[in-house]
Amino acid sequence: MLQPTKLAFVRGRVPRSAGSIFLALVSVSTQMIALAAVTGAMSTASINQPSAAAMAGSLVKGIACRAAGAACDSADPVLAGDKLTEKIMVPKGSSQCPNSGAGAACSRIVAAAQPGTAAVPSGLSACPTDGAKPDMGAPGACSDKMVAPIAGLAGGAPVRLVPDSPTVTLTADHGILAAGSTVVLEAQSSVSVSGTPWAIEIFDTTSHVLAGSCSESSACSIAYTGKTGDRAFVAYVMNPTTQMPAGNAVATSNRVDTRWLGVSLSVGDPSIVAPGKPITFAASASEDVGKIGYRIELRDASSGDRVTFCSQGTTCSTSLVEPAAGTRSVVAQLVPQSPATHATSLSLNPTSGTVSGTWLGIELNSSSTAGLSGGTVSLNATANADLSHTPWSIYIQNESGQVVGKPCNAGSCSATITVGANDKSRYRAVIARSAPDSAASHLDLQASSPLVRPTRLLWGVDSCKSYTDDPSGNSGLLAQVTSMLGTPGFWGRYLPPTGNCPGLSSTEISAAHARHMGILPIYNDYDCSAVSTNPTGSAYGLAAVHWAWNDVIPQGTGIAIDIEPPGDACPGAANVDKGFIEGWYDQLKAAGFVPAYYGNTSAGSEFANAWCAAVAERPDIADNSFVWSFEPSLIIGHGAGSAPGWMPNNPGCAGHYVVWQYSLSSGSAPDVDVDEATSEFPFWWP
Repeated sequence: MLQPTKLAFVRGRVPRSAGSIFLALVSVSTQMIALAAVTGAMSTASINQPSAAAMAGSLVKGIACRAAGAACDSADPVLAGDKLTEKIMVPKGSSQCPNSGAGAACSRIVAAAQPGTAAVPSGLSACPTDGAKPDMGAPGACSDKMVAPIAGLAGGAPVRLVPDSPTVTLTADHGILAAGSTVVLEAQSSVSVSGTPWAIEIFDTTSHVLAGSCSESSACSIAYTGKTGDRAFVAYVMNPTTQMPAGNAVATSNRVDTRWLGVSLSVGDPSIVAPGKPITFAASASEDVGKIGYRIELRDASSGDRVTFCSQGTTCSTSLVEPAAGTRSVVAQLVPQSPATHATSLSLNPTSGTVSGTWLGIELNSSSTAGLSGGTVSLNATANADLSHTPWSIYIQNESGQVVGKPCNAGSCSATITVGANDKSRYRAVIARSAPDSAASHLDLQASSPLVRPTRLLWGVDSCKSYTDDPSGNSGLLAQVTSMLGTPGFWGRYLPPTGNCPGLSSTEISAAHARHMGILPIYNDYDCSAVSTNPTGSAYGLAAVHWAWNDVIPQGTGIAIDIEPPGDACPGAANVDKGFIEGWYDQLKAAGFVPAYYGNTSAGSEFANAWCAAVAERPDIADNSFVWSFEPSLIIGHGAGSAPGWMPNNPGCAGHYVVWQYSLSSGSAPDVDVDEATSEFPFWWP
């Protein structure tokens, strides 16, 4: 980092004493508490963050009420945050179902029983056909079984009944099943039908359809897979036919009743809506759950948590309202009210398929080939739903609401723009009603992305010296750089004053605003050899937050900590560790700023090793921080026109490596280091 008297490739500054560091931290802590009593001390123009006094006041209030054991609610939305919850409501035009969950409506609609399918039971073989008898084309597995002994006969020896009085019985291995399950039905005749003109046939008497047939042996079994509802079955010994006999069978069995419990779920139309609007989910059971001791439950498909339930009826519906973009998947389940009400010893909990509703949201990203002088930028919008079957389309707009490119009635949309040097235009994507033209104004706006400044390459500088004492920036170092090297898109400056460098001034901030130039804030008021342990990094982070408040820097801005390489000025920099990186991160993040790190990103360097260890343990640091690399440091011309292609060193681990100091000043005129950065870095744009 640039110092006024250093030679080429020599970094560092006059070390601070441990005593001065301690006093500085005490001063910071005292000032943070004192801020609670300060009002009107700072300008709040163009700030979208709480004042330092408000934040300190909230902190003091929080400490006080926690000490008293009270529940404290903050009225400040920035400090407290928005806690969004869903709303569950009875569908429009319906009424609350009695003795049921909130927002549940129920009704009783008797649905017709649905026929199932029959097959040969698993593990068995189909019964052979008898050429003397017509083939009924129905499945069946046959076998010969002895009938039960006739009571009273000597020794109880099993015998068959006489052929002139045959009987047949029908059994099922289950009486109640979940929809889609299989019951095995077995018909047992007292005589074998082999060598006779008869067959054993099993009929679905609910629909009068032949379910199974065996032309041999004395037992015939089928596997019947049902859908929903009650079905009745009867077996016959009879002349083979597909027609159910009308009293002329050789033998008729008992009736077997089997019930399939099922539930289905559907989502209303529309199932894709704007946040804050309802989507209705409706479940349908195969029978009135109140009469069989069950209830219909609607559950979140991801968590399994119950949304609501109906204790009666065959239908159960509810409307969900989500306040933010997202998709909600729901399932329906039949659940026994209590074990004593089961219709069978089986514990059945039939479950529907999953259906989803979507509350619209959209994101806008950019990809760029734009260099320092401008170029082409692609804007890519992605919705969280396919809009092709909806009345909505995606529109990409500039900040003024003018449409860029053509709208898309789809799930994604792209547009290409051309940007000039230092172009700071922003864009958004919206979902709105499809229109025959691409007018900038649309009715029924459904969702909007945040404004996005397209990612591209910026050229800038950093300096120890103040860059101007003129609010317009028409004099001093800023004017020299602009005249001799090029117009900087950003400027890196220290926040606090030190023995080597003055701190960022209000005049410089005004000049940056007048020039539409970004500021990269740097914290360096500490001993550059003391860069190890979490408490140390945390203490520097608290001090940096104080200076950011002092300069009225908005939350969301990146603030870099200067981590120099080991050398004569900073020998202890060899001890930088992951704890130091984590401590700085936690304090900046907690205060609403974006942590950034200036360091050597060459693989194997002290900083790179510490950084990679930190992000391996805490991936959130890689996701939410930015890195400013000073390697490779090149000996080249300083002007923007001779800037190299983007190539900062990468240590081989995760991170946003978005700023590169590619050449040091080494006493050049003008006396600045030169940098490149992608516009991903959250600069301060005063």
